[in-house]
Amino acid sequence: MIKLKDILEESIIGDKIKCDNCGWSWKIIDGGNDLYMCHKCGHNNTPKLTEKDQIVQTEDPKKIKKLRIIFANDTKIEKALSGLFIRLGLVTKTFTSIADAIDYVLELRKAGVSNLQELVIGSHGTKTGTKLVGSAAKDQTVGRDFEYEDGSKKWHNYDEALLIACRDLISPSTNVFFTACYGADQLNILVHAANILGTTVYGAAGVSAPGLNRILNKFSKKIFKCKPAQEGLSNDVYLEKQICSNTNSPIRWLRVKA
Repeated sequence: MIKLKDILEESIIGDKIKCDNCGWSWKIIDGGNDLYMCHKCGHNNTPKLTEKDQIVQTEDPKKIKKLRIIFANDTKIEKALSGLFIRLGLVTKTFTSIADAIDYVLELRKAGVSNLQELVIGSHGTKTGTKLVGSAAKDQTVGRDFEYEDGSKKWHNYDEALLIACRDLISPSTNVFFTACYGADQLNILVHAANILGTTVYGAAGVSAPGLNRILNKFSKKIFKCKPAQEGLSNDVYLEKQICSNTNSPIRWLRVKA
């Protein structure tokens, strides 16, 4: 598992934040709303983003260019980090259930969101490599009837229904990245997602550090991309047929400097 100090290594040490000015440190879970504000000397330790032009949050949903849906575990430390990432403008929305995420995406569709540059779906995976989407509510294995534009309905698991809901938001040029650990251990799972979305998708084999450039550079050989194709083949066949290939992540959504 990637440690917090690897995520924001300039100012986070383990589960604590250290002030760059006075050296005082405090636990992330005790940081409150001003997670990076030192309550001893008043110094603001918030990391400085180097990509200010990314629009992931806006009062006008039609202006959203990069949709980043994140599922955090129901723990104090992940809640704190999720809140921080939203305030920093790194993610669009965090959820504890896939059902709520589907409703959100459907609202974006109604608001006219389309042709996204980027779609990131972040969640924890399993060592079996069979899950690209997971939530604290563990509702990826349940589902409901999903209504299509022509009025027809079909039952889908929630994780599939989330991808189906996202289809109208993307185009063939949209970068789609799944951050779930072990998400590319079984390439058939990525191909399945590519078939649902109708475009090439990316995922990470083994442990994933979602979207973090410095960490992803270390894991670049574990990033795979797959395009829509026949399902049920072996990893070797997918690679031999060049349906899937080893590549670098197309996502550059967290670059920080001291």
